[in-house]
Amino acid sequence: MNPNKLFPLVITEKLAETKSFYTERAGFSVSIEQEGYLQVRYGREDGPELAFMASDQAGPAHTEPFEGQGLIVSIPTASADQTHTQLRSRGATPMSEPTDKPWGWRSFGIADPNGVVLDFFHVIE
Repeated sequence: MNPNKLFPLVITEKLAETKSFYTERAGFSVSIEQEGYLQVRYGREDGPELAFMASDQAGPAHTEPFEGQGLIVSIPTASADQTHTQLRSRGATPMSEPTDKPWGWRSFGIADPNGVVLDFFHVIE
């Protein structure tokens, strides 16, 4: 485990739905799971990770669940087009088709059960 790795932590009451979405539809694997806590990873061991925690586990300063707006997490992938096709074949419903962005990415979005938007992208050559 890399203690310097950055990953968002989302407070949620939807841990079971979140695990199902990430492992069955979005192509992530579970890196840590325990009572009230889930951490998922995309790709290899050094790949991007997201964490989810029940509000009763978060401590007194962080008791309110995420309200489902305003968080986009960019996830690098070898091909946004192929990832889009893979997610659809697993039953996921992307928010958009892959498109070229002016900053040099090709990407598409998909929302998890908490409203977190995953922006799967690859850099355009």
